Amino acid sequence: MKIRHLIWLVTLAAVAGCATKYTIVPPAVDLTGYETVGLVTFKVENAKGDLDSLATQLFLQEVTAAQRVPVVELGQSDEVLAGIGKTAFNRDAALAIGEKHGVEAFFLGEIKISKVKPQVDLLAPLSKALFVRAKFDIAVTARLVSAANGATLWTQSSVREGTVGALGMGADGVPTFGMQDKNETMNNLLREMMFRMTWEFRPSRRRL
Repeated sequence: MKIRHLIWLVTLAAVAGCATKYTIVPPAVDLTGYETVGLVTFKVENAKGDLDSLATQLFLQEVTAAQRVPVVELGQSDEVLAGIGKTAFNRDAALAIGEKHGVEAFFLGEIKISKVKPQVDLLAPLSKALFVRAKFDIAVTARLVSAANGATLWTQSSVREGTVGALGMGADGVPTFGMQDKNETMNNLLREMMFRMTWEFRPSRRRL
């Protein structure tokens, strides 16, 4: 009898545990209040190739997956600035971007590659560019800027160490990243960084 009573108590506790309730917490940063948001292609330092395009597209995917907000791709940063007759992204530039492109806010991003440590395989010593295995540090910073007053509405960054198996290394020592190489390791690294950076755009679940 006591055993049966004990089993009943355990079952009741299990049911109570399964009945735990949760509430949905809205995103810390709500983008749905904007009719249109702009996105300037991420700027890359100390690297060549199309790493800027890859990172920008992955960031765009994460933002639009988190919230249904229309995003207009504005192009490369130097082209955007040239189009409004400015040389830096300051308050005046933010207002001009809003007026020219019809956006209420826009994203800016920057990628810095540093501490590149190549492990050269000299299979083709006469080649101008070698493809090497390399380790490197990658830092990504993004921010959301108001086109009404130039204020920074949100900013986030991520720093990681990466390794790729076939990194182009020119004679100047600057690494070249290419989307056409379909480097799965690099793609996964960037995707993870963009996912973590855009966490505040997603709703979360909290136990009551």
